Amino acid sequence: MKSRIIQVLDRWVTIKGLATYLCFFARLVVLARKPFIIGVTGSVGKTTTIEMIAAILKQPEVKSLIGFVGNTQNNMNDDLGLPATLLLFGDLKEGYVPSRLITACIAPFRALCIVAGIVHYPKVFVLEYGAGWGGHIAKLAQLARPDIAVVTTVGAGHLDRLKTPQGVAQEKIALVRAVPASGLVVLGNEHEFVTQFVQAAQSPAELIDGRGAKFSENAARVICRHLNVPESLVNAGLRSFTPPKGRLNVTRYDRLILIDDSYNANPLSMKFGLDVLAKTAEIGNRRVAVLGFMAELGEQEVDYHKEIGAYARNRAELLIGVGELAKHYDADYWFENSEACAEQIRDIVHSRDCILVKGSSSSRTKKIVERLNDSIWGMAPQ
Repeated sequence: MKSRIIQVLDRWVTIKGLATYLCFFARLVVLARKPFIIGVTGSVGKTTTIEMIAAILKQPEVKSLIGFVGNTQNNMNDDLGLPATLLLFGDLKEGYVPSRLITACIAPFRALCIVAGIVHYPKVFVLEYGAGWGGHIAKLAQLARPDIAVVTTVGAGHLDRLKTPQGVAQEKIALVRAVPASGLVVLGNEHEFVTQFVQAAQSPAELIDGRGAKFSENAARVICRHLNVPESLVNAGLRSFTPPKGRLNVTRYDRLILIDDSYNANPLSMKFGLDVLAKTAEIGNRRVAVLGFMAELGEQEVDYHKEIGAYARNRAELLIGVGELAKHYDADYWFENSEACAEQIRDIVHSRDCILVKGSSSSRTKKIVERLNDSIWGMAPQ
C-alpha cells in the first residue's frame, strides 16, 4: 500500500522539475565546497577516460596528495544525473532514482549535510558532460565549472537534435569555454574541429594523440602531471585499471577472440571498433562483425548505416546486422533484434573467429555478448 502511494505521488514530480530542483541544491553544494572539477566530453571514449583518470586519482597514495575523489557513474551525465552526482547520489543505477518523490525529499537534507561538513565530500570530481540538445553542455558547465576540460573527439552523434557534426562541435566547445585561464584544456587531435577548440580556450590547451584506451591513457598522464602526481603512481594506476564493461573488452578463448564493444555506438566509434577488429585478429582468425543499428542520427541515418556497412566490408570477412536500420549494412546475415541474433549466433560463428559485437545501447547487442560468453564451446578465457 505504501509503495502504491509513492508511485501515485511520483507522477506529480516530473523529470524536468526534479532536475531543476536537484540543480538548485547541487549549485549550493558546489559554491560551498568548491571541488576541483575535471570535466570530460566527446563523441567517443568518455566513460573509459573518466574511469581511468578516477582509478589513478583514487589510489591511496594519490588520495593523500589531492584528497578524496568522486566521479560520474552509471552514465549520470545530464541535467538530472550531474547534479545527482554532485549530491552524492552516485550509487544509483541507470534511471538515477527509484523514486522521484523520495529523492526530492532527501536532496535538501543531503545538501545541508554536505555544506555543513557532516559527510565526507570529494575534493576532486571527474565528471562527464553529456550533449543532449543545443545549449545542454553550457548549462551543465554553469552548474559545475570545470578546472580541467577533456574533449576526446568529435563526430556524428545525437544528430536528431544537433543536426550536423559541426553542431556537435559547437555544443561540446562550451565545456572548453567554461575553463578559467588558470585551468587546462586537453584535446584529442584526430578530428577536424581541433583548431576551433584551441581558439575557444582561455587556458593553455594540450593536444593529445591516440584513440580509444591509448587516448585515455595519454590524457590521464597530462592531467596527473598538471596535478603533480608522481609518474610512478600514474603507472601503478594504469597497470591495475580494468576497462568498463562493453567498451572494447577483449577476451581470448584459445583461438577464438571476442571483442565486446556493445555499450553504445555512433559512426565514429563504429569505425574505431572495426579498426580494432582488424588489428586484433590473429593468423587463422576469421574477422566477424556483429553490428547493431546506430540510434539518434536524424535525417542522415540511412546514409551513415550504408557508410558503416561499406567500411565494415574492408575490415571483416563476415558481417551480421541487427535491427531495422542495420538492413542498410547490406550484411551477410540480418536479424530483426538482438534476441533473434543471440538464438542463432552459435550456428554462424566458428571456434577460430575474432568477433566484434557493437551497437547503440537501444539495439541491446549486449545480449549477443552474453550468449557468446555462455556458449564458447566450453573454452575458458585465457
